[in-house]
Amino acid sequence: MSINFLTVLITVFALVLMMVPGFVFGKLKLLPAKGAETCSNIVMYCCQTAMMLDVFLTKTYTKEIGKNMLYTFVLSLAVHLIMYALVTIIFRQKSDRAVIVKYASFFSNCGFMGIPFLKMLFEGHPSGDSVLICTAMVLTVFNILNWTLGTLIISGDRKAVSVKKIVLNPVIISIVIGFVLFITIKKPIDMVIPAGALRDIMAKIMVVVKAFSDMVTPLSMFVIGLKLANINLKQLFLDWQAYIVSGIKLLVMPLVSILLVAFLPIDVVVKYTVFLCLAMPTATSGALFAVMYDKESDFATVCVLLSTILSVVSLPVMFLVMSGLFNVVI
Repeated sequence: MSINFLTVLITVFALVLMMVPGFVFGKLKLLPAKGAETCSNIVMYCCQTAMMLDVFLTKTYTKEIGKNMLYTFVLSLAVHLIMYALVTIIFRQKSDRAVIVKYASFFSNCGFMGIPFLKMLFEGHPSGDSVLICTAMVLTVFNILNWTLGTLIISGDRKAVSVKKIVLNPVIISIVIGFVLFITIKKPIDMVIPAGALRDIMAKIMVVVKAFSDMVTPLSMFVIGLKLANINLKQLFLDWQAYIVSGIKLLVMPLVSILLVAFLPIDVVVKYTVFLCLAMPTATSGALFAVMYDKESDFATVCVLLSTILSVVSLPVMFLVMSGLFNVVI
């Protein structure tokens, strides 16, 4: 099985279909006003945490995977820092809107949309497990930068940077625990426990973990659909600055990722994980930070949703650039 343009297009279409129930629920007012926020918290703090544990505790560690994880971490960090330098040069203003523009131009929605997209795209692919493991490294970079550099950009205050929120972030905790077990036991956890009652208990625990893990994709898309239903369409499509943000996020950042990874002598799994995760639309956390620090939250929400809508076109197009123009095939 190979990943091609049609596969990407169908996957994007499937994700759009998953947004429909949330959109309908929102339009019919079947959930309270804060329903999207509640569902977002469930995805972030429960489902993504479970998915990270499921990824690490059910896979076999190899030196090749360990090397790929390191490359993914370093390269995703490099792309973020390159983009930060770029947007800092382009956007020199200090207004409330300018800081949102800067943040939204390079922080990716790799958790809410990246994970669902990659899970669906690589379903049944021989590299599927490796892609998800490497995705955990991109999420680690995102969370570290989000609570340090991201907070600093929007708040403008160094005191707002919270190392505590990084250390106590459930996703980071699950990645650390999962990673330590992954590289020490090197096998699926149920294979290292002697047969008997203890193995049966662990098997049932992992069934529960997987159940929550499987909720990431549909619930993430449900949340995006719900948010789309609650935004003013005129405001969504008529803000020219939001189009600039979307253009940088959906076209420039993926291109920077491609140029950085395409010619390196590394596993194609790393190349596609970095590229696809960072080709995602603007991170939803930008809207949350904007509310927290009173920095044009409506505009931040528009940037998130407009880039999400436009990514339906940009993701297949940028995949064509990666696979066709640069001949990076997986």
